Amino acid sequence: MRIVIGGEGEVAYRLAQALMEEHEVVLICSDDLREARLERLDVEIVPGSLTAGESLRNAQIDRSAVFIACSQSDERNMVGCVVAKRLGVPRTICFLFRRSFQSSQDETDDLAESLGIDTVVRPPERLAEEILHVVSVPGALDVRHFAQGRVRLVRHPVEEGARITKAPLKEVDLPKGVVLVKVIREEKVIIPVGDTQLRNGDQVVAMGNLVGINRLLFRFLRPRSRKADPRRATIIGGGLVGLAIAKDLEAAGWTLKVVEANSKRAEEISSQLQALVLQGDGADPTLLEEEGVYRDSVLIAVTSNDEKNLLISLLGKHMGIPRTITRADSLVNEILFEKVGVDVVRSSQGAAISAVVRNVSAGGAENVAELEHGDAVVMDLAIPEDHQACELFKLQPPSSARIGAILRGRSVIIPHGLDVVKAGDRILVFCRREEETGVREYFENLGEG
Repeated sequence: MRIVIGGEGEVAYRLAQALMEEHEVVLICSDDLREARLERLDVEIVPGSLTAGESLRNAQIDRSAVFIACSQSDERNMVGCVVAKRLGVPRTICFLFRRSFQSSQDETDDLAESLGIDTVVRPPERLAEEILHVVSVPGALDVRHFAQGRVRLVRHPVEEGARITKAPLKEVDLPKGVVLVKVIREEKVIIPVGDTQLRNGDQVVAMGNLVGINRLLFRFLRPRSRKADPRRATIIGGGLVGLAIAKDLEAAGWTLKVVEANSKRAEEISSQLQALVLQGDGADPTLLEEEGVYRDSVLIAVTSNDEKNLLISLLGKHMGIPRTITRADSLVNEILFEKVGVDVVRSSQGAAISAVVRNVSAGGAENVAELEHGDAVVMDLAIPEDHQACELFKLQPPSSARIGAILRGRSVIIPHGLDVVKAGDRILVFCRREEETGVREYFENLGEG
């Protein structure tokens, strides 16, 4: 598929990097903002502006399937999509970053529809959605939803005294409806098999249905004596992301505090929430102590400043808060913050980029998710129509591949070795990034021979 990306900076670079392996990618960017690292991309570079008809024609927009406008200017992105549409591109995707275009989702959607824009991507909303998924699962370090939420992927630590540590996996009666796809032990990746013995502190990545995942978490990864986490959280930062998270957690019955540095913004959001809204510096340890933040189960730092978010999270860890969730919009910081002890790190740009990659790759469906900062993926693959039905254990894909779910019509099967894979099935497959191409080719060629 030919894809044209218009924009400069981190979002454009990471989108091009993510899409270039599977698609023909053209990047439009102005010469004065062109970065040296762009030369490392396997893409065609067209100098110019994403709003200029000449630049779009030079990028052969009329031969392309998708145009993605992702500059830092919302106005330029919308104009670029309008011009690209008039020049013949079938689909347009428009990034909107600023609050002025996000006062109401319905209003934004109406505006996009009137301009002929097919898809609007709001990075703050994507980030809030990802954080909410993680917060909703006690103790989780990552949570992803597939197949309209019927299949979930969860990364969760093995706690001291957990049942799953008592014997090798083949002797542990794991619940139905869940598949272990990966174990992380002190930064080493282990593909779990029957003889694998899990330890306290390991991180387990599992795929399954809601019932199976919950049974795994509460019966096998936590000791039975462990008390339930209190549904209390503090959110530092009352911007678009913080407000969206607060509204959804309130609706789910959580007790919240929101700390916002700007007095006008604090007053504005206090009228929209039942939660206690405090005007102050979320990095002030005295304020956090006085407000009893140490009694919360989660601290969420989502200001617009990466370094401040890191400081807040480290203060939270020092105070003994079990889980810290932090916003870091720089890719370098995403990785660094986890290495220094932050439990969960998410980026508004990264969340939006992942959503666009899934959208583009599936022509509108969510078929690919990147995990572990791109080191692992989940793919939605079709089993060829000429494949002869066979049991799962007879398949021999690349070593890291694990089938987490079989989608058969409206049914979702969380498989085990004796389950049968049939022609026409769709499968959700977890694998390492370096084996992605090999896994795709293996399943695409199942019907041969």
